[in-house]
Amino acid sequence: MRASIVIRRSLTLWLLIACHGLMGQQIKVMTFNIWHGGRETGETEGPLRVVDVIRNSGADIVAMQETYGSGERIADELGYYLYLRSDNLSIMSRYPIVDTLEAYKPFNSGAVTLDVDGQKVVVACNWLNYPIDYWELLEKKLPIDSMEWRKQFQGEKNAGILREILNVLRPAIANAENVPVIICGDFNSGSHLDWVAETRHLNGGYIMPFPATLLMEQFGFIDSFREVHPDPLAVRGITWSPAFPNAFKDRIDYIFYRGDILKAVDSRTIVTHPVQYPSDHAAVVTTFEIQKRNIEKATRHE
Repeated sequence: MRASIVIRRSLTLWLLIACHGLMGQQIKVMTFNIWHGGRETGETEGPLRVVDVIRNSGADIVAMQETYGSGERIADELGYYLYLRSDNLSIMSRYPIVDTLEAYKPFNSGAVTLDVDGQKVVVACNWLNYPIDYWELLEKKLPIDSMEWRKQFQGEKNAGILREILNVLRPAIANAENVPVIICGDFNSGSHLDWVAETRHLNGGYIMPFPATLLMEQFGFIDSFREVHPDPLAVRGITWSPAFPNAFKDRIDYIFYRGDILKAVDSRTIVTHPVQYPSDHAAVVTTFEIQKRNIEKATRHE
């Protein structure tokens, strides 16, 4: 009887260890436009509130937009490695930054390679412009020419910038099965996954196949938030704008990824702080699982 109990306990322990090995390690990635360096809610207090949001989220890696002089202070408070690409863009990580990649213009893109306990991961931080303030037009209930709207977002200020970014990153993207690629940022654009027939009553009556998110899909990237929350009616994931309650609501901040080594297992937006939320954008945090079996495979290919 006792031997049977010992065997069952041993088997249970073995199964727990095996399941842990299959589950692998998890990392949390955040994209966060912090609004003029986080200082809109206080020159000193604002950036510290940004630190609070990041720390409380458990984010291991942060792709930051509108860094504007606050990068070193925020990274120091967190004890994170920092890559300051420009006044606008930075990447912070609890994991070592082992390399930087070729990138498009510094204000629009930057990318690094991280060493996540032996697994290399490429993380890129982007900021795209917007050619039409369609949010304001919709707030004012003004008509929009759909064809012109799409044409403008296809052009050089939005999807055109993204196309250049992705072209520069092609070598990394081509190797994504060995070194996964995560592309984050403020795209200043809605998503073709959100502006669909089922949601047109929430989107001013429009259906819009936004070019930037379609382009990410064409390059083989997965929208991590929509992978976890596939129904845009059930979970909208609004990121614009917690600072302006009357603003037209849209999801414009994204975490995309490519590479089977990663799997998005959770994704959420953050718009709260115990005192005052410091940004006009929601932060987005996606939890990825890294399969240990794949880590060994990737190591063999390097």
